[in-house]
Amino acid sequence: MNNARRNFLKSLAATPLLAAANAYGIEQNLRDDVEETKLIMKGRRSTFNMKSYAAPAISNIRVGYIGMGNRGRASMTRLAQFEGVEIKAIADCYEYPIELSRQILNSFNYPAPTEYYKDENSWRELLERDDLDLIYVTTPQYLHAEMASAVMESGKHAACEVPLGYTLADCWKLVETSERTKKYCAILENCCFDFFESLTINMALQGVFGELVYGEGAYIHYFPSETIFEEPMPPLSKKGGYYRFATGACNKGNRYPTHGFGPVCQAMRINAGDRPLYLTSVETDDFSTKKAFEKLLEQGREYHKQFVGVEFTGNMNTSLVKTQNGKVIQVQYDRTSPRPYSRIHMLSGTNGFVQKYPEPSRIYLEHNTPVSDEQMEEIKEKYTPELTKFLAENAVKFGGHGGMDFICDYQLIDSLHNGLPLNISVYEGATWSAITPLSLWSVTHGSQPIEFPDFTGGLWKDSKPFDLSLRGGGNTVVVPKTPKES
Repeated sequence: MNNARRNFLKSLAATPLLAAANAYGIEQNLRDDVEETKLIMKGRRSTFNMKSYAAPAISNIRVGYIGMGNRGRASMTRLAQFEGVEIKAIADCYEYPIELSRQILNSFNYPAPTEYYKDENSWRELLERDDLDLIYVTTPQYLHAEMASAVMESGKHAACEVPLGYTLADCWKLVETSERTKKYCAILENCCFDFFESLTINMALQGVFGELVYGEGAYIHYFPSETIFEEPMPPLSKKGGYYRFATGACNKGNRYPTHGFGPVCQAMRINAGDRPLYLTSVETDDFSTKKAFEKLLEQGREYHKQFVGVEFTGNMNTSLVKTQNGKVIQVQYDRTSPRPYSRIHMLSGTNGFVQKYPEPSRIYLEHNTPVSDEQMEEIKEKYTPELTKFLAENAVKFGGHGGMDFICDYQLIDSLHNGLPLNISVYEGATWSAITPLSLWSVTHGSQPIEFPDFTGGLWKDSKPFDLSLRGGGNTVVVPKTPKES
């Protein structure tokens, strides 16, 4: 890494909390990030192929957690049911989520992990341990890249909540660190393992829809503006509760792209024979958030003053991605309009069409006629992936967004148990997360197109597509634990 880039990364890391949540803090940082990416892209080749790399098998995976909020505790609860997994350490900057985690594990008579929670740097003490193999990063989004990079630098595999990073520098750093350390950086993109998404991804990869030419994904999830800026009260921290929604409302662009973009990319073989070429993004003005915020500001509470002067996200962001092979993917983001929840998940091919939202989900194999209920059951029987069929009962039992969280966790742990390559590599995580800074740049530059970085360094040409089979694994045992009576 050259000195200019190293200094740039340090400047981003040094920005205040809200500026970090805003991705760049100042316009110059955004311009520097884009210009640095142009320099990196010139003749770049991957230094090590993390797409096909199979790390040595680990029979007993020793796990640590950074961030014990809702996502961290839910994941910890699932992993506590797996044989060949030990939860040995948990970290947070507050005791309250540590206490909740302690109660959950104690209810299973699970051995107590070491706890780190004295301050905001306690997680670094966890990384100093030499008895951990895998660290889950389940912290606020603006901390993901820094923490996941540090995890890999400490000689451990990282499993990171979405998105991996907010800036192009974040994404490059994660790719470079993973390649150099030969440590996994797994993005926990659960929607790729949703029952309908995985079914239709598998169908697409088997050619059922012909040549996919267009896809749509989204994160449309309404949160009333009053709720977005609700002040977290004790025992919640001021950086917990709805803080992540508030910071998500403080900049232009698509702030949460991977749930919609990821599954469509898997179906369309992005980074496996095709790649994003450029992006253009357009966004409405804000017609909701500022009005609601100004009413809250009248209450005179200190908490709300940190958001004064912020230019809030528009109601709807729409980004279009053109691919090397001439395909187009649309990605949308809206958290402030009173609409039904939707990730869209639309795939349009030369021989078929799929759309999940608005539900009920539909598959068309003829021009205007969706398949019947009877045909849908036949399709599920024939095309539900081996991984999904194998885990369906436990996925429903242990849940996590309908079971897809469990499948996401299981396939990661099973890959490590069996010495298999990651199902979703750091290159996918970086590509999907890059929608955020690229859309921000495009929106703030009159919706001009911007070149999409090739994080694979050319590996996309020969990489294999998403594999939803058991891949020779499936031997990780799940033993349900029953909470003891109080």
